[in-house]
Formats: sequence, C-alpha cells, structure tokens
Amino acid sequence: MRHLKFLSAYFFIMTMFCCNVTKLDSKNSIYILNQVKEKYDVSGNWKNSEIKIHIQEPRVGNPKRYTRLVFNNTSGYFEMQRTKDIGAIKRIININGESKIFVDGKSVLSNEIKEKYALNKQKTEEHKNFYKILYGVPMSLTNELWNTIEPAQSGEYQGKEVYRIDLVLKENVISKNWTLIISKEMDKLLAIEFNHPEDGADGGEILRFFGEYEFNGVKIPRIRNWYSQSQNEYLGSDVIIEKLK
Repeated sequence: MRHLKFLSAYFFIMTMFCCNVTKLDSKNSIYILNQVKEKYDVSGNWKNSEIKIHIQEPRVGNPKRYTRLVFNNTSGYFEMQRTKDIGAIKRIININGESKIFVDGKSVLSNEIKEKYALNKQKTEEHKNFYKILYGVPMSLTNELWNTIEPAQSGEYQGKEVYRIDLVLKENVISKNWTLIISKEMDKLLAIEFNHPEDGADGGEILRFFGEYEFNGVKIPRIRNWYSQSQNEYLGSDVIIEKLK
C-alpha cells in the first residue's frame, strides 16, 4: 500500500512538473529572447557601446547606396551620411537632442531642397530609431519596444526547427507586427518577419541575418538580406563593410 501511495505521489509530482514546463505564456518568449541576447552580448556591453560603421545598402532600384553611421547608446548621439544627387547629406542628432543637417557641409538650404529630400528633424529621428533598433538586434529588443509579446511557438525555417515569437510594437518600424525567428538552440536570431495584416497574405517582408560583426565584446549580424514574404523576391541587402575611424 505504501508502495502504491509512493508511486501515486511520484506520478502526480511529475505530471505537475511537466505541465509547468510545457505551459506556454509570454514568459517563455522573454526567456528565449534573453538567452539569445546573452550569446550576442555576453558582458552586457551593448547599452554602453558606440557603433561606427560603413554600410553598403544595395536595393533593386538603387544598387549603389552607401551609408556612414555613428550612434552612441550612452549619450544618444546619432550621425548618418548618405550621398544623393544633390551631394553628401549628413544628418546629426547631438547629445542635447538637437537636429542638424548638412549637404556637402552647408547647413543653409532652400525650402524646396528640404521638402524634396525630407531634410527635417522628424525624418532624422525616424532614421535614428530604425538604425538603433535594427542594428542593435537582438539586444535592442526590450519591453520598452513592444505593446505585446506572444508565447513562443515551435515552427520551421529553411528546414530547421525554430521558435517563432510574435510582437506588436508601440511604434511602426517597417511594421508594428514582427515575428522573430530564433534557433531552437537559442543562440541565433535567424530572421525577422515584418507583417502587414492590412495588406493580407501578399504583404510583408522578411529580413534574414548572416555572419557576425564584433565590436566592444558585442556581436551583431554583418549581412541582412531583405525578401518579400509572399514571393521570396529579393529586395536588397544591408552589409557592414568596415569600422569607421
């Protein structure tokens, strides 16, 4: 009888343990995301880092796009430079949050030029937000970024078993509806899907990550390839070429 009671108690405990482990809620998504972050930023240096890089950003309609990028996670300083038909456009947001824009070193610009090329603080802030988040993944993916994070679901990506985590962001960055695709080993962020529910099944892009770029003890993806979700059509790439001095 005592043996039967022992077995009953054992199976009860094991059942409760298994149920707790397999129960899905948003906490498992945060756990998985934190595990990935630790693989990319072992010592937690990202929040105090400055990144200075030269990026090649070919697009189907603009194969020769390059950007020089600087941002400091401590001071909030941001600088980007990209050459267009009017010259080298440099956008700056300084440590006081002030916006400055230059074209070939000149800050006095006509209203026509400002309007045509969106040379204003709002556009510069959008660039800053875009680069700080997308060039900081996975470290930049914090609860300040999203309104909701869904329980992780098992799935498949390019023949591999993965975790898929749906996020609804507070602000639009390509889209408010993201799906993170993370390796089952919880050591790599493989891709991000940007979903547009308003466009139906034909909407959405996927950003696929390859390689590593290391600085200050932090790893971020070196190559980011953009594709359409529905047709798997190549849209462009973002490639870190070198570190700026």
